[in-house]
Amino acid sequence: MRKYIFISIFIVASMFSCSRSQNLGKEREAIISVIENQTKAHLSKDYEAESNTFVQDESTIILISRQNWYGYAVGWEKLSKSIKINIDKDPKPLTETFKNTDYKIKIYDRSAWVVYDENSYNAKGDSIRKVINVRFLEKVDGEWKIVYLSDVDVTSYE
Repeated sequence: MRKYIFISIFIVASMFSCSRSQNLGKEREAIISVIENQTKAHLSKDYEAESNTFVQDESTIILISRQNWYGYAVGWEKLSKSIKINIDKDPKPLTETFKNTDYKIKIYDRSAWVVYDENSYNAKGDSIRKVINVRFLEKVDGEWKIVYLSDVDVTSYE
């Protein structure tokens, strides 16, 4: 009898473990999708699409670092204005493409952090930039949203 109880417990535990692993896989895919959608929206200068990827409150932070420049905004109101100014200054979509690699993701119940490399290429396919990115995301109404965005252009330091 003990043997059957042990086997039953083992089967239930295995099913729970597989289910959790599958859920983490789905969450990972959803997180990567939000990150890539934000990048695509930024490159195409699509304000609405980019806005939809962010938490829209005072906790939102963006920090961008280049060799001779940096940008920093705290709160959705300031970030939103910055995005709009960037689009108004030059509304043409950027022609570069990107490929994100080496994702490191830690997922919690309602938040996640992500570190990854972003490689950008010009229209000819030449590498033009490598950026190390950090994103913190929160689950808002069941959807992942970016609450902290940081990128460091390592190409500019080479």
